[in-house]
Amino acid sequence: MFDQVAPRYDARNRLFSLNRDHAWRRRAARRAGLKPGDTALDLCTGTGKLAHELLNYVRPGGLVVGIDFSPAMLERARKLEPGVEFRLGDVSRLTQPDASVDAITIGFGLRNLLDRTAGLREMFRVLRPGGLLVILEFAPPPPGLLMRGYRFYLERVMPAAVGLRSAEEASAYRYLADTVQAFTEPLELAQLLERLGFRVAFERMTFGIVAIHTATKPSS
Repeated sequence: MFDQVAPRYDARNRLFSLNRDHAWRRRAARRAGLKPGDTALDLCTGTGKLAHELLNYVRPGGLVVGIDFSPAMLERARKLEPGVEFRLGDVSRLTQPDASVDAITIGFGLRNLLDRTAGLREMFRVLRPGGLLVILEFAPPPPGLLMRGYRFYLERVMPAAVGLRSAEEASAYRYLADTVQAFTEPLELAQLLERLGFRVAFERMTFGIVAIHTATKPSS
């Protein structure tokens, strides 16, 4: 599915987020606390947009590695951002050594993991003590009239709009709507991160539809 939508993925994100996706990623990149010379991982990197934002903080002398399981997404990412080292990989089975990276970001990818706990444990393992994990993710819409409109937008408008072009894209955006609404509430995700050993803070943005969790691996 991700391979099929890769050619139009960025354009669709800009359209359906009303171009807010760029601001969300920039904010997440700032939260990573990186400095020149650091090493960062961007997991579920897709076309590398968040990885690109991280480069601004680790240069000169630093390294950003983007990891994804979709070859088509990575092919596009390599063309768009040659400064990042992109690798095909499984977020639940990272090849990085223990305590080897300064920060990890994952943007709109955590809800796609079959075993989120296993993935988060891997992130904890490869982070250096004091390192930061930043999770940028859609949040289940909070109750209210405005959010009923948002649900209609997710469930009906987005799939219908892309379905005019292809049934595959319509299926992908129905998947998006389903996974957003079924995803863990921000407080519940914070509690899971704490059980895994992180110190956690989170914030909701844009009427609560997006959340950023900043999780610190303790130094001792």
